[in-house]
Amino acid sequence: MNQQVSAQSQKLLLQIGRKIRRTLDIDTIWQQTVNSLGQNLGVSRCIICPYPSSSLQVKVAAEYCQEPFLPMLGMEISLTAAPHFIQALATLEPVVEESFGADDPFERQSVLVVATAYQEQPNGIISLHRCEGGSSGKGNADRPWTQCQIEFAQELADQVGSAIALATLYHENSQRTQEISHLKKEFLLNASHELRTPLNHIIGYLQLTIDDQADDPIEERDFIQEAHRSAIHLYKVIGNVLDFIQSSEACKAHVELAAFRSQEKSGPQ
Repeated sequence: MNQQVSAQSQKLLLQIGRKIRRTLDIDTIWQQTVNSLGQNLGVSRCIICPYPSSSLQVKVAAEYCQEPFLPMLGMEISLTAAPHFIQALATLEPVVEESFGADDPFERQSVLVVATAYQEQPNGIISLHRCEGGSSGKGNADRPWTQCQIEFAQELADQVGSAIALATLYHENSQRTQEISHLKKEFLLNASHELRTPLNHIIGYLQLTIDDQADDPIEERDFIQEAHRSAIHLYKVIGNVLDFIQSSEACKAHVELAAFRSQEKSGPQ
């Protein structure tokens, strides 16, 4: 019987994990995670908090919550006031916390906390709550977490950690690409002016010389010198444009290579 339950859990994990990995939108990943865990484990509430490295405070980014319990979405949680969070982040192991007072505003009776991580580095916290009363019933709140439930939550958290890392990298690369594109347009706009100005000076002074508009040889020499100075300036501007194009292509290649490597590491979906 236990083997059958384990096989069913593995199948469910694969289905949920595949669905989560199909999106690169971080908000969607968070919401799908709490919904899947909340519904399949029958908890009163499930929240997920992104964990910036070395942060002392986290914020609830997505939530699954049954009525009539108070929602926690958007709430900021101090890690110093949540030692079970700190323990989960430090050990990357599931933590069960049951020392909640009767006056707890969120009516928590028992909490299971698992950290999401990528390459052994935590990047989020998932907290599943069993609360007093509600549709889950008092018996559910008092019943201990089974090993199967703990392993289910931990295995899904492992998949979510990788999905979060990939989505974050994709977002950063997309943002960087947009910044490069904006800088490129701005640079080329300025470069267009910088190219035309010395070129017009060169043409103008040479035309004056060709048309014998100089009053004397000294002024004619001045015209040629001005055209020469403008030519040197134009040469430098063209060099800057070429350098910029080369660096832009290098950045683009780096972004594409990083994205490819990330997809390669994540494996087939």
